[in-house]
Amino acid sequence: MTNLVYMAKPIYGGWVTFTAHLSLKYEYPLYKIGKRTEKNKRNYGYDVSYQNMNINDLLQKDDIMITAVDKHYNEYLHMFPKDTKLIIHDPTELKGKNNPLKELMSHFKIITIRKTVQSLLLQDYGIHSEYKPHPFYEYQKTNKSSPYHSLSISRIDFDKHTEHILEANKYLDNEKQIYIFGAENRLYVHHKLKEYPFHEFWKGKYPKTLPLEYNGQDLLNDCKFVVDMSIIKEDGGGTQYTFLEAIYHQCALILHKEWVEKGNTFIKDKNCYVVGYTDDPGKEIADIIETGVDDKYHTIVTNASSLLKTHTLTKW
Repeated sequence: MTNLVYMAKPIYGGWVTFTAHLSLKYEYPLYKIGKRTEKNKRNYGYDVSYQNMNINDLLQKDDIMITAVDKHYNEYLHMFPKDTKLIIHDPTELKGKNNPLKELMSHFKIITIRKTVQSLLLQDYGIHSEYKPHPFYEYQKTNKSSPYHSLSISRIDFDKHTEHILEANKYLDNEKQIYIFGAENRLYVHHKLKEYPFHEFWKGKYPKTLPLEYNGQDLLNDCKFVVDMSIIKEDGGGTQYTFLEAIYHQCALILHKEWVEKGNTFIKDKNCYVVGYTDDPGKEIADIIETGVDDKYHTIVTNASSLLKTHTLTKW
């Protein structure tokens, strides 16, 4: 059995969600490195538990897969057996001078979850990796309806460009305005969102549950649009968990062209809406939402659903 190890500090975001889906889908046990091995398990979120384990005890486990690693855990990297599986999620993980992860990449069996990252690793670092699509755990949906017509469920951060979403709300009627859930980068909020009524639309972090629930309501059930303005340098084109969760609940995605055009997974007006063609993406977003549910909307939702099969059927 594969033993998952989460070697990073973040408790929200893509690394965390990926690890949860992988653990849930295949019933793989999850561990974190601790000062001592604990008998009792702790709550990781998303109905997943993990066990803190001393590094020496952890290294006795067979078939280890490191699901994420950040600088706080670099000191342990050299201790893992050669060809231990290591997931690289995005190119920023290899940035920085004297980054020990970059020096040790040949020691690991590298797996990437987007083809753009696989190509970049080979092109810029000469690192061969295996591409595997994000695993998606088909959790039980509820019949609790979302009170929201339009949502953003990503982190609030520089690379998520939440400012475009707040610009869109200036043009939208109250019942169609986009409400925002997710963990915030306070520096980004302070420097980039101070001119917007951010706290009027931000509802805070949602609990780490599947499905996403807030105040007893299923956020995505019956929601019409999920807006994600991700633009990540040297990354993009493929799926993120916010995209997959939206598709699973038959919400239409509104994405930025700077993400879509990095790959061939998403196609404008076929399986998603795309904005970013003018100097006012907010107005483009608002125009789509105001148009509402029409034949084009139903076509996009139906076509997007077929993308999910890649992630539910993938073998890890």
